[in-house]
Parts: sequence; structure tokens; C-alpha cells
Amino acid sequence: MKISIIGLGAIGGFFGAKLAHAGVDVTFVAREQSVEKIRKEGITVKSFKGDFQVRHPKVTHDYKEIVDADYVLLCVKSYHTREIAESLKAVLSEKTIIVSLQNGVENEDVLAEIFGADRVIGGVVFASASSPQTAVIKHTAYGNLVIGELDGKITEKSEALQKVLMNSGVPTKISTDIKKDLWKKLILNISYNGFTSITGKPLEKYFEIPEAQECFIEAMNEARMVAQKEGYNITDKDMDDLIRVTHSEGFTSFKTSTLQDMEAGKQLEIDSLQGAILRTAKKHGIEVPINKLLYALLKLKY
Repeated sequence: MKISIIGLGAIGGFFGAKLAHAGVDVTFVAREQSVEKIRKEGITVKSFKGDFQVRHPKVTHDYKEIVDADYVLLCVKSYHTREIAESLKAVLSEKTIIVSLQNGVENEDVLAEIFGADRVIGGVVFASASSPQTAVIKHTAYGNLVIGELDGKITEKSEALQKVLMNSGVPTKISTDIKKDLWKKLILNISYNGFTSITGKPLEKYFEIPEAQECFIEAMNEARMVAQKEGYNITDKDMDDLIRVTHSEGFTSFKTSTLQDMEAGKQLEIDSLQGAILRTAKKHGIEVPINKLLYALLKLKY
């Protein structure tokens, strides 16, 4: 099996390195200016489960070099999805499966529009990881995936991907409702990423301020209401599970991807997170005042 990783940041670097370290034929697609450095120095993962390095990885900046990939794992920011997908469409084999390991709930729809829904697998990432420098990944918690076909079926292509991920030390479940799973993560991310980015700090102080907890949970409840309007049954248990996650050490002390991007002066995924809630709420004619405030503050700060 040949797998290509588009985007060698924290997520692409971590999961790609796990696959390559296990002996899978992996090609990384990175920025042109980084390719030679990565070839010479390899990819280093500093993990709470044990450090490892991928020496002399296969890496390129040219999509033409991955034309025969069986799977392409798309690990880029959501605002790049359409542009990169259209570039990939021009060169990839029609048999290549596209797997989104991205934030938000709209990437899979964009990919399905370009490649066809039968060639797209959605993915929900549970990993606390950062990339403090090129091809160096710091992995501090979790490290598992949920993947699923957009029509809810369990097929040979999703099972084959699950098998290679599991054999590479990546716990992976197959979902029969991946869009609901994506919405569940978005419900958490709009508060988690939003509040930490606005304050510029992890959640460590959050539990000491009752008003902060109330707003955090209310933002999640607004997003839940939007998901329900979209037809996804987010249960009380689902919400309890999400809130429980925020109390785990891997979350309270971790700098979210949005906060990392803000500190690095990069473009933020505001429109893929809070923006998605606002757009969908408007479609259904409902108000989401806490999410609107988060969006406005992030826009002002950014």
C-alpha cells in the first residue's frame, strides 16, 4: 500500500511518521523550501509514548510524484482544501482515495464535490501534537483516529486503511456516521480552540472561573443545537463525554492548534470552526450569540 501525506505539520507529521516508522510506503508532500532539510535530517517525533525518528523519508513538493498513491491523507488547514484538492484532481489516479484529517465539518463536502463521494473518507483526529520546528513533532497526548465513509457503509477501502493504521500503532475505529462524529468534535473545538486563542492560554485557569465554564459550555450547547438542526442527534451522553474530555490533562495543558497558529502569526481556521457554526445557524434561522462573540473577538484579535 502506498500512502501520501499532504501537509507535514503536527498532524500529518505525527501520523505519517507512525506509518513510515512501521515500514509503510509513505511519501510526504511538503513545502519546496523544506524538502532538502527533511530528506537530510528526517522526521523526529518526541512522544510521551516514546521518541522515534524516520530517517531519509520520501518527501517531495511535487504532486506529480504521488500519482500512484492508494490513499492521500489530507492534513492541511481547511482554508487550503479546495485549492489543493483541485491541484490533486489533475494528477492523481482515479483509484486514489482521499482521507481528510482536518478541522471542521465542510472539508468532506468539498472533497466529494471534486473527487466524488465514493473516493472520500472522513476522519476525526484525537491527538495533542505540535510542530515547534520543521519535521519535529511533539506528541503529548492521545493519538487515535476515527474514519468513515460518507454514506455510512463499511467497505474494503476503509477496512484496509484501518488495518494499516492499526498495524502502525495508531488506534483507529471505523464509524458508520462520520459526519456526526465530525460535528461532535466541532462542538468541542469551537469552545476549546476559541477560548484558548482569545485568552492566549491553555485551559488550566478555566476551571477556577465559574463564569468562564458557563460560557464555554453554552457555546457548546449552541453548536449542539445547530448540529441537531442539521439532522445529527447529539445526545446528552455525547455532550457529557465531550465535557469530560476537557478535564483531562492532555487538554487542560495543551495549546490548541488555533492558539499555536496565532502565536506563530499564521492564518487561523476561524471560518472553518466558529464560522461554520454561524453559517449553519443562519441557514436555520437560529441565534448563537456566544459563538458570534467568539468569532468577532477572534476576528478582531487576528
